Amino acid sequence: MADQIDFVVNGAGVTLSRREVEKKMEGVAPEPVRSHAVVVSGVRYPVKQVFEAATGLDRLDFTSATARRHLGKLGFELARETP
Repeated sequence: MADQIDFVVNGAGVTLSRREVEKKMEGVAPEPVRSHAVVVSGVRYPVKQVFEAATGLDRLDFTSATARRHLGKLGFELARETP
């Protein structure tokens, strides 16, 4: 688990820390989880909602797999919802 990670998504350089993600999600209501979830401060969110809020990137510019990979590197619990 890394404290901070640096990566590139669609040509945009991003630096992200676990604390930064937690701070960005404070007080944010979770959207319904359709498939992939991430737990931030005890709350289940869709991975794309969290990654968008944390990075400022538009959801259409990255995949759930990208969001899961980077949030997982920061030590967040990942889950998959089953219908």
